[in-house]
Amino acid sequence: MDPHLDIDQLDNAYQTGEEEFHKLIDGMSIGVGVYNANAAPMDCNEAAHDLLGLSKEQFLGNSAMDPYWKVTHEDGSKFETYDFPIIGTITNYKPKIGVIMGVSRPLLNDKVWLEVNTHPILNPDGTINYVFCTFKNVTDQYDD
Repeated sequence: MDPHLDIDQLDNAYQTGEEEFHKLIDGMSIGVGVYNANAAPMDCNEAAHDLLGLSKEQFLGNSAMDPYWKVTHEDGSKFETYDFPIIGTITNYKPKIGVIMGVSRPLLNDKVWLEVNTHPILNPDGTINYVFCTFKNVTDQYDD
């Protein structure tokens, strides 16, 4: 996760309820999203959908690997499904830290570079309950 976020604090707030969760994440400049075990978005803060150039409804209506995103690696190659940090976390039950993703934002007609971190939250039986994902805008570090 982002070094500024405490995963336990994030998880406790999420388990307490939507109001507590949003008290913690709203107003952050770092995007925070919550995804289910099928990589479908369940919740997010304003920064998350703003960084992707979408409304909250649009964000929640897209899957993490929706081709709409047109996501690229630093070398310009396309992210394949297995490359997405959320998929890696769901598949391997391990965090993915510092993944750089170039995301084309058609509605804004631009591209943003994001540093993405994912962290799984497991059920008592060891399966994925949900995944926290943070995205930080690092566009100023990349030339297009």
